[in-house]
Amino acid sequence: GLQPSARYEGQWHNQETFQSADSICVTNYAAVFNGFSTFRNKNIAALIFDDAHAAEAIIRDQFTLKIPSAWKIFDKILTLFRPHFANTPGLSKLQDITEGNPTALLFVPMFLIWKHAQELRTILLDGGISNFDETRFAWNHLADHLSHCCVLISCDVIEISPPVIPLHALPYFSDPVRRVYLTATLPSHASFARTFGLTDPVVVEPGGKSGHAQRLFLFAKGKTDNVQRTSALNLITEKKACVISPSHAKANQWCPQSSIFQRTSGHEEIEAFSKSNEPGLLGLVARYDGIDLPGDACRVLILDRLPRGESLFERFIDEGVRVEAIRLGHTSTRIVQAIGRIFRSNTDHGAVILVGTDLHDWIRNPAHRSYLPSLLQQQVAFGIALDKKVSADEISQEELLEGVLTGDDGWDNLYNEYIDEFETTPSQATDKWYPFLLIAERQAYTPLWDGDYGEASRHFSHLADDTESKDRQLAAWYKHLEGVSHLCGGDQTTALNAFAKAAVHRNTLGRPSEERDKMFKPPKVKVVGPQARKLAAMYQKNKTRLFSDIDKVRRNLVYGKDTKSAEDAMMVLGKLLGLDSTRPELEGTGGPDNLWCGIGEIRAWSFDLKTGKDKSSKYNKREIALAQTHAQWVANKFPKENHRHAIVGYELPISSLASPSSDLEIIDLSGLQELAENLKRVLTSVDAGSKENLEDRVEAWLGHYGLIWPQCLLALPSRRAGELRAD
Repeated sequence: GLQPSARYEGQWHNQETFQSADSICVTNYAAVFNGFSTFRNKNIAALIFDDAHAAEAIIRDQFTLKIPSAWKIFDKILTLFRPHFANTPGLSKLQDITEGNPTALLFVPMFLIWKHAQELRTILLDGGISNFDETRFAWNHLADHLSHCCVLISCDVIEISPPVIPLHALPYFSDPVRRVYLTATLPSHASFARTFGLTDPVVVEPGGKSGHAQRLFLFAKGKTDNVQRTSALNLITEKKACVISPSHAKANQWCPQSSIFQRTSGHEEIEAFSKSNEPGLLGLVARYDGIDLPGDACRVLILDRLPRGESLFERFIDEGVRVEAIRLGHTSTRIVQAIGRIFRSNTDHGAVILVGTDLHDWIRNPAHRSYLPSLLQQQVAFGIALDKKVSADEISQEELLEGVLTGDDGWDNLYNEYIDEFETTPSQATDKWYPFLLIAERQAYTPLWDGDYGEASRHFSHLADDTESKDRQLAAWYKHLEGVSHLCGGDQTTALNAFAKAAVHRNTLGRPSEERDKMFKPPKVKVVGPQARKLAAMYQKNKTRLFSDIDKVRRNLVYGKDTKSAEDAMMVLGKLLGLDSTRPELEGTGGPDNLWCGIGEIRAWSFDLKTGKDKSSKYNKREIALAQTHAQWVANKFPKENHRHAIVGYELPISSLASPSSDLEIIDLSGLQELAENLKRVLTSVDAGSKENLEDRVEAWLGHYGLIWPQCLLALPSRRAGELRAD
């Protein structure tokens, strides 16, 4: 009986009933959160957020300026920041971006944004950013806040957005406004805290078994993604299904069988698919939430490859800051939300077909599944058990699929008899500490947005210190934001110190230039480690030879056909860093190319150098298998100590025939070249100062430049091999 007003596409409908408070207004997130929203001037008493689990990405989108690569100002922005990356690992990323590599992602250090904020503003305004409908709404939010925003670059787009959504600046989030959040897929506590700034909302849940839908999980057959995709398509012949892919490139691989939903198509396309009784395949790109196809609308969901964030900022937090527990939490939330597209009540039943070796590997891992809700854990475990029956030819996937879709009694009895037999693991502990950090993060960013830079720097300093014991990568991110706060407040010396400390733990965040480093001295040290003692001894024995050796390393540790010189240079670099550095491959023991050992939380780090590979190639099955063999060699050599193994080379695709372990990493050679560069800076700084307490000075400068073991390697930009697996 309600006669609501509505606002969409910039137009009011039945506005007078809302103005007179006789009825509610139905609208969308974009209308409420865009930079020119008419609702900001309304006396709003309450908001009801429908599909609250979808809100985070949509709200961030309203605060994100997107510059497509086809626009002229895209290249102008790259030119503005290019000089900084000339002698850093970012140069390789920048080159990948200009060559169109879809996996490349470059974070522009925020001290550069602060330095070039006015030039960036001029480029944007001259390019018409305040005039186009695609950008003017977000620009109105960000126009006065560029100096403390993030800039992220991919081959397709440049995104500019605040590191924390400033909800406090919106009147809807003031205390008097009542807010109700509706969701059939309750997000994690962390997701809720990050989106709405709350850790303890009052939760009202329906009784009964709402959400206890019958779900069949099927693992698409095949050892490669291509074969699995073909297998899934054969399985759904003459059926209606929805496929969710993490990117347009992957979604296009399902065409022409699939028609990809375009945002510009509007809801009509979804409505037509929902009502159709004909077979068909609807493709969604990274739409893990916000589109519902419950009941008969769609009973088969294909989850294509491991889901990832749609925005560059989400990718940066997952891949750049790389807090592992948070990554797992984000991935599990996207999986749960994706499954929720076709399962909305306890009467729903259907199948989820899993496609992609990376997704198979992730979901078969019990530690990963512990991040999923209990019932989903049981249903996935049931699916794994059924997959063993399929492999043994005791039953076929076609029979299982028909059983669940038709509500066959045999399937129903099988499900009800066994589903409760599968054990579940309590949810991981990420949500116990991370939501509270997110609230503190919001409290720290609020004064930065409002111009109270001293308050912001104090908050971020405390936040970084409090986070250190939980996760050093995340603490480094907060330290970087502390540096931004100091810069905005005019304290460049303290800012540079904060940025340097952040770079020690996460090289991706960037380090100010050497010239600026001269503005301050490293703090005094309490303990001198073995690296500093060895390096100080080498310095005293033959300083000239030491500088010469570093220059030789920098000349030889390069990409090219002469891989032996690179491997020898790698060994010398390890020794110059004060580590035990060897070439196991030359010892005939079946070991890796290089091995660095030190004293700390990681005892050994081994490397396979693939510096002779062409940039247009990929890592093949044999190379990945050899890396696994070498990783086991190190494990056998240090059975009771922590160890790592990595491939050193370009971030190339991994052959779909290969099966890299979840912890195998690819480290671009540029990161190691920067280690050599920073080692020379250490010696130059030591050489320029007093030679009293030489070991103390070496220790201090090693710490300043992030060369203490094992942090010198942990901080390097790297990618998991599994993330680079080729299609």
